[in-house]
Amino acid sequence: MRNLLFGILIIGLLASPTSAVVAEQIVAVVNGQLLFQSDLLRNQTFFGVTTPKVEKLVDYKLLLLEAKRFVLSPPQEGEVDLSFKEVRQKFSDEAAFLNALKETGWTLEGLKREILDRLWVKKLIRDRITFFIFITDEEIGQYYQQHQNDFEQKELGEVEEKIRAILEREKEGIKIKEYLSRITSQANIEINIR
Repeated sequence: MRNLLFGILIIGLLASPTSAVVAEQIVAVVNGQLLFQSDLLRNQTFFGVTTPKVEKLVDYKLLLLEAKRFVLSPPQEGEVDLSFKEVRQKFSDEAAFLNALKETGWTLEGLKREILDRLWVKKLIRDRITFFIFITDEEIGQYYQQHQNDFEQKELGEVEEKIRAILEREKEGIKIKEYLSRITSQANIEINIR
């Protein structure tokens, strides 16, 4: 792995001997794919990741590799357009959005490719994890009994769907961690900073 990083550095230095070379910090290598410091910044800028962590970026890359391996049909163009609009709306105006693209070194096409990749991951989670999560009436009843004060004395029937959503999110988080644990154990990962 060190030879790979050294080779990249040498190629970069030899490619432009008369001008300065801007080298980007490699934060991790996942199954031979490089992850850069700018990837962390882009996650924070465009996707609301408040505390960018290399480990989360590694997890995302592993899920993306799995999605490309297992998800049979790609996300629809309409999904990409809708997600792009949602990302765009996070900025106060067009100038702020274009400035963020410039500061992170991304193009519109690059952002759309990243959005497509994120949709692949969502599809993987939906098809291989969430699809297999079942919440029983008994689980809903137990949760209701343990958290009655949270529901302002409402009847179970009034909050059943809310409880179901809470329990689904909890189970999804657990299942994603288990899935990541399995694929991480089979991956070749080198993290360079923490």
